[in-house]
Amino acid sequence: MLKQVFSVLSIVCIGYFAAQAQDDDPVLFKVKDKEVRVSEFTYIYTKTNGSKADFSEKSLKEYLDLYVDFKLQVAKGVDMKLHESPEVIREQNQYKSQLSTTYLTDREITEKLVKEAYERGKEDRRFSHILIAVPKNASEEEKRDAYKRAQNVKSQVTAENFPELTKQFSDDRYSKDVGGDLGYFTALQLPYDLETAVYNTKKGAVSNIVSSKFGYHIVKVTDVRDAFGQRQIAHILIRPKKVKDPKTLIDSLHGALKNGAKFEEVVKANSHDNKTNQRGGRLGWVSINKYNKDFEEAIFELEKDGSISEPIKTSSGWHILKRLKSIEKPEYQDVKGELTNKIRRKPRFNIIQKALVDRIRKESDFKFDSKNKAALATAMSAEKDFMNFRWKVPAEQLKDQTTLFTVGNQKCTWGEFVSLAQRSHNERYTQNPKTVEAAIDRIMNILITQKCLAYEKTQLSKKYPEFKSLMREYEEGILLFEVKKQLVWDKASSDNDGLKAFYEANKNNYKWKPRADVTFYTIRTDDPKQLKKIRKKAKKKSPEDVAKMFNGDLEIVQHTSGSYEEGKNPEVDAIKWKKGSMNDGYSKDGSSYFTKIENVVPPSPKSLEEARGYVVADYQDSLEKDLIKELREEYKVEIVDAVFKSLIK
Repeated sequence: MLKQVFSVLSIVCIGYFAAQAQDDDPVLFKVKDKEVRVSEFTYIYTKTNGSKADFSEKSLKEYLDLYVDFKLQVAKGVDMKLHESPEVIREQNQYKSQLSTTYLTDREITEKLVKEAYERGKEDRRFSHILIAVPKNASEEEKRDAYKRAQNVKSQVTAENFPELTKQFSDDRYSKDVGGDLGYFTALQLPYDLETAVYNTKKGAVSNIVSSKFGYHIVKVTDVRDAFGQRQIAHILIRPKKVKDPKTLIDSLHGALKNGAKFEEVVKANSHDNKTNQRGGRLGWVSINKYNKDFEEAIFELEKDGSISEPIKTSSGWHILKRLKSIEKPEYQDVKGELTNKIRRKPRFNIIQKALVDRIRKESDFKFDSKNKAALATAMSAEKDFMNFRWKVPAEQLKDQTTLFTVGNQKCTWGEFVSLAQRSHNERYTQNPKTVEAAIDRIMNILITQKCLAYEKTQLSKKYPEFKSLMREYEEGILLFEVKKQLVWDKASSDNDGLKAFYEANKNNYKWKPRADVTFYTIRTDDPKQLKKIRKKAKKKSPEDVAKMFNGDLEIVQHTSGSYEEGKNPEVDAIKWKKGSMNDGYSKDGSSYFTKIENVVPPSPKSLEEARGYVVADYQDSLEKDLIKELREEYKVEIVDAVFKSLIK
C-alpha cells in the first residue's frame, strides 16, 4: 500500500513539474496538431530579424504568418514522406555530424586555451635549452635514466653557468655550441608543455624540468619583446641558375621600383617564383620562424605598408620584398576564430578532449567491469602474437558480446576491443611501453573516448537548446526545399503548358521599354577634317557603307551595334532619341569615338522566350501562393491569440 501511495505521489509530482515547464513555454500555434511553442518562435524571430526584432504587433504578425506558411510546407513534406527518402536522411546525418563536432569539445577548456594563446601571443620570447633526449621507442627504464640525468643537470645549473652546462650536457647538437640558443618563438609554435615553461619563466631565469616528445628540457629565457605579429609580404625572386648575372638584374629591378615601376608588373615580368609571379609575388601572412633568419629579419625590418627592401640573398637566390599589410596588436575578437581553429588542430587539442571525456565519464555513470577486463588481460597475454603484426583475432572473440564497460546508453564489448586491437598495430607493438597490459590500456582508452563521444552525441539535443534548434531548422529546411522543388520549382520549369497559360494571362506585365538601336563608331584618327567627313556620312549612311567609303589599306572606321532599353546605358540615354541623332563623342590616344541612334523602337510586348526568366520566376511565385492557399485549406491551423498578444511589446 505504501509503495502505491509513493507511486501516485511520484506521478502527480512529475505531472506538476511538466505542467510548470509548459506554462513557462506555452503553445503559440498548432499546424495539424503539431505544436509550436513560444521559445521556438521567439528564437527564430529574433535570429531572422536581428536588430529589427522590435516585438511590435505589426512585426510579430508578419513573421507569424510567414512561420505558419513555413510549418504548413513542412507538414506537407512529412505527409509526402520526404523525410524518409535516403537523400534527405543522408543530408541530415551529414549536417548533424558536422554540427556535433563543434559541441564535442570542452568549451570551458577551449576558451581558456584560446585566451591563453592570445595573451602569450602578445610577446615573442627567446630562450635557450639543455635537452636530455629520449629515444622514440625508449623503454620505461631508458626514460627513468634520462630523467635522472636531467635532475642531475638541474641540480647544478644556474643562469650564469647555463651556456657552459649546455655544451657539457645537452643532446641538441644544433644548439649546444651556442649556449642552447633557439631564438625567438611565439604562441602556438612549440609543444604545449615547452611553450608553457617558456612563458611561465621570467627573463633571465631557469625553468624546472619539462618534458616533450623530444625528451626533457631545462629552459632559460634570455629575452622578451613585444610580438612582431604578422606581415603580409610579396617578393621578387631571381634565381642564379636562370640568369648569368643575378646581382646586376636584381639591382636594376630595385632601381626601376625606386623610379616608380609598379611592383606587380615587375614581379610578373621578372620573378622566377612560379608559385607567386602571377599573383603579384604574394607570399601570404608571415610570422616569425617561417623563413630563415636573414629573410625573416628583412621582412620585419620593413617599417610601414608599401615599404620595399634592399636586395637580399638567400639560398634560393636574390629577393626584393614588399610589405603589404601588418597585424601587430589584434583585438581578441578579431583573432578568436583563427586561434580556436589552430588549437583544435594542434596536439594541445588532446587536453581539450581529455577534459571532455573526463566530464562525460562523471556525468554518464561510467562503469568498468573489472572482472571482465581482468579476463581480457589474461586472454590477451595468452595470445603469443598479440604484441606483433602477425596476430590474428580468433573468430569467436570478434562475436563476443561480453561487456567491458558502459557509458550511459553505450556499451563496449569484448568483440569491439579485439576488432580495434587487430586494426591498431601502433597501439600494440610500435608505441611504448611494450607490455600487454600497457597495450590493453592504450586500446581501451581509445574505446573509452569513442564511446564517450558517441554517448555525448545522443545527449546534445537535451543539453544544448541551440543545437536542438539548429538541427530542427536544418531538418525542416530540407523538407521545405524538397516540397518547393517538387511542387513549385520543377513544375514551373517543366510545365510548358502551364507556363504559356500564365504568360498569356499576364503578358501585359512583360513589356519592353522604348529601345534604341545604336552604332558605336571607333575612328582610327583624330584629324578634325577627316573626322568631320566621316561623321557627315555616318549621319545618313549605314555603318557598313561608311566603312566601305573610308577603309582602304588601313581600317580607319570600325563599328559595333547594340540595342538598349531606356535607362540601361548612360551614354545612349544622353543622346536625343531620334533616328540619326549622334553625340559629340571624344578623342583619346589618336582615335575618336562617337555613337549614333539608328532607330527608336516604341514600347512593345516581350515574347515568352524574351521574357522567359521573368515569367518562370513569377510563375513560381504564383504556384507557391496557390500551394500555401491549398495547404491552409488542407491543414488545420490554430493560433492561441492570448499567447500571441503576450509577446507584443
